[in-house]
Amino acid sequence: MTLEVLAPAKVTLSLRITGVRDDGYHLIDAEMTTVDLYDHLTLSDGDGLEVIEAGCGLPVPDGDQNLVSRALALVRRQAMVRIVKAIPAGVGLGGGSADAAAVLRWAAYGDPRGAAILGADVPFCLVGGRARVSGTGEVVEQRPFEERTITLLVPPLSCPTGEVYRRWDEMG
Repeated sequence: MTLEVLAPAKVTLSLRITGVRDDGYHLIDAEMTTVDLYDHLTLSDGDGLEVIEAGCGLPVPDGDQNLVSRALALVRRQAMVRIVKAIPAGVGLGGGSADAAAVLRWAAYGDPRGAAILGADVPFCLVGGRARVSGTGEVVEQRPFEERTITLLVPPLSCPTGEVYRRWDEMG
């Protein structure tokens, strides 16, 4: 059986870092919204991962480093997953998190707090829409839909989120 699933990108409309936990994770207060830019996932019987990259952004990790593989492990399922990337990696649009959340939805896993083990953006991507996000990303409070026009300009550079936070800490 084959199923196609869309994984919408997210945009962080506002972000405040409110603290740092003892384990180094940042506490945030943010507003996020999904946008109509999607990765396309095809899930079928089997086991494996194929990624067709968008052609810009960072290289997408494969194997156990890919959030889709980690999401499948979390829900103790297996599938052959083909991802056609439209969301560039490493530009802050949550592409990997959106892909993992799409797999969680496919597996009928609906616990945002549990999804946080995969990454800070995964809980929001699981819920989607528009929300206030806090904690380390695991607290997602839905907000009413607001019609907005957002223009995304993606420069030919990228930066892993962890590196952004490390530099933020260095700036004090």
